[in-house]
Amino acid sequence: MIRTGYDVNALAHSAYGGIAQVCFHTLEQAQQHPEVAAQGYYRSGRPSEELISELSLKKMSLGDRWWGESFDIVHGLCHRLPRLRGRRSVYTLHDVWSLYPNRYQSPSFQKKIGARMRRELTLVDFVVTDSETTRTNLLELDLAPPEKVAVAHLGVETPPENDDPPVPPVLAGLVATRYVLFVGRLEYRKNLGHVVDAVAPLSGVKLVLVGQPGFGYEEYVRNCLGKMDNARLHLFSKVTSEELAILYRHAVATLLPSWEEGFGLPILEAMSHGSPVITSNCSASAEVAAEAAVLVPPDDPATSRAAVERLLEDPPYRDMLIHAGRARAATFTWERYFERLVEIYRSVL
Repeated sequence: MIRTGYDVNALAHSAYGGIAQVCFHTLEQAQQHPEVAAQGYYRSGRPSEELISELSLKKMSLGDRWWGESFDIVHGLCHRLPRLRGRRSVYTLHDVWSLYPNRYQSPSFQKKIGARMRRELTLVDFVVTDSETTRTNLLELDLAPPEKVAVAHLGVETPPENDDPPVPPVLAGLVATRYVLFVGRLEYRKNLGHVVDAVAPLSGVKLVLVGQPGFGYEEYVRNCLGKMDNARLHLFSKVTSEELAILYRHAVATLLPSWEEGFGLPILEAMSHGSPVITSNCSASAEVAAEAAVLVPPDDPATSRAAVERLLEDPPYRDMLIHAGRARAATFTWERYFERLVEIYRSVL
């Protein structure tokens, strides 16, 4: 039995972000795996009562580092090495842009987080990345030896292909129209200017955004959204998983033209729910989507606009892309992801 302590602090602040989803599914899989005895820890915040009842969660204390439970593996899932007692340590690196000055974070935040990450990368026994893209980027920075870095692709929950949940009244009017969907934090890195410039010229097509403001919202994103007719713009800060599934299913396309992605969970979510995906031809977006999506340059919204127009005018092409997306998403499962982690744990021990 591999006794494993996880830092899942993201779950104590929001269940909606990408890292929070990784934390939830990792701990869920760990608690079901016959070879793993798992305990989740959070440092600050407060998980929802639903999460506490579903997962084994404890608030971390200073004493845990010296007198708390001893683990075979201590695994940091939130870009921080948890201060727990353990024989070996594993660190999941979701992206690399905090490790150098970038335009996706404030300079002070990047400097603080980047310095901590660089320090902790030198302390851990093994680094896991969500994508081959992130692994390659990390090795190029020469912050870890190749033999101590491996990829564990994330997963997605795949619904039945004929699943057709009832549409709640709050979405009934919207899903009866034609719309392009964006899912993710409303921040500079997600390239919202591209999204608006691609959709705004399309007569009769609405834009639906699901996400909360992030870095650059006031300075950049708000101005971009101002170019869109308010009657055609629908913004949801939070939706339930059932509502998000319905939005994916009825969208003309899901448009995700990020400048950078460490993985891109919404790509797989959209594919699994039968939404054609248009995404960037670079970073991990292209790795995850492969040939099952329309890959576009992030600096060329006209290419995305043309892709949406073709999806509207060419039903066989749209059906082909939906089928390819479902097949691609089916190759990414949380069970497969966690089996890869167990292989890494065994090798580290």
